[in-house]
Amino acid sequence: MAVSSEFLDGLTPSAIRDITASIREKKSRGIDVVNFAGGMPDAAYFPVKELKQITDEIIEEDSGDLFQYAATDGYLPLREALSDLMKRYQVAANPAEILITSGSAQALNYLSRALICPGDTVLIEEPVYVGAVDTLKSYGPKLVGIPMEEDGMDLEELEKALRKGRASFIYTVPDFQNPSGSTMSVEKRERLVRLAEKYDTYIIEDSPYSLLSFSGGVCPAVKSFDREGRVVYLGSVSKTICPGLRVGWICADQESVRKLIYLKQRDDLQVNNLAQRQVHRYLTGGSFDAHLQEVCGVYKQRMESMLEAVRAYFPKDAVYIPPRGGIFLWLELGGGIDARKLFPYILNRRIAFVPGSFFYANGGGKSTMRLNFCTNEEAVIREKIREMGLAIQAWQAERK
Repeated sequence: MAVSSEFLDGLTPSAIRDITASIREKKSRGIDVVNFAGGMPDAAYFPVKELKQITDEIIEEDSGDLFQYAATDGYLPLREALSDLMKRYQVAANPAEILITSGSAQALNYLSRALICPGDTVLIEEPVYVGAVDTLKSYGPKLVGIPMEEDGMDLEELEKALRKGRASFIYTVPDFQNPSGSTMSVEKRERLVRLAEKYDTYIIEDSPYSLLSFSGGVCPAVKSFDREGRVVYLGSVSKTICPGLRVGWICADQESVRKLIYLKQRDDLQVNNLAQRQVHRYLTGGSFDAHLQEVCGVYKQRMESMLEAVRAYFPKDAVYIPPRGGIFLWLELGGGIDARKLFPYILNRRIAFVPGSFFYANGGGKSTMRLNFCTNEEAVIREKIREMGLAIQAWQAERK
């Protein structure tokens, strides 16, 4: 007999992981697919050599504590290093205001579990990161989507929603948003915090892409405008170092961190000791900034190659905003195209993307798509986006 409960039976698979499974299934049959669908960084730029050296040093010097139980809040030198990192976002945080988590996904799950009761309202960007929707929905709230503008969430629409009743929290990815690629203006960041104060709610600021800036500039975090402890910042090294380490963090006031520690003690006790030490030594060893500069330079070139091919070969009524960082390009195809119906047609040509409707919690985004521009080399991007654009035009012509 399978385990069963209302909560467990209500869970659904990740849409993007389903797409990834389709790609793996084709690969198992010897069919290679050019993947513009996933949310991963380029593995070719993982600092494997440095991490191997760091790992050997850690095991040689620190093996006693390395293999023992450790503090739930995380490795103190890593929390100190992350306190220094938060200064780049103009956030002053001491190590006691940081909790290490198994990626920012675990952090969002903790906060959802802590703050949502079934039937509560949560305000989200729309489109929104599909992984956040999956996490939030599992706790039974009403998800209210706030439209996105070129400079972030539409705060006029947000305030209208806030006036209708208290929200458990507002969820935002302010830097190079997943999936839209948009970046919230500094003015909107400050106003967002003032709205949270006015309407007595919290903000969860999810920022895995903040350092992947093509200009080198880093925006002040939404949390930098926080005066009352209403903003909880979620960080991660998944996009800047590598996702397999599963190291993220929560930055909040000390009392909130204390309560979340109690929650983590009931979950997995602590994050992997080795991974925490690997991240600490890499952040403080002098290679991190050079690594970021290299990765951002490569991703920028790949983004420009993708935009050039989109302009040349996609339908002329396609709408997009060139991202200033991150890893995603968001496209609205227009012309009545249903991207979900288009998906198998393109996948049969060994190219994968994510239909944009997956990023709408309450329906919408029928003609939109998300493309990851960072995981393929420029020549591959130019050729496969050309093929994809021509295939979309052929698909449209067949249906006229």
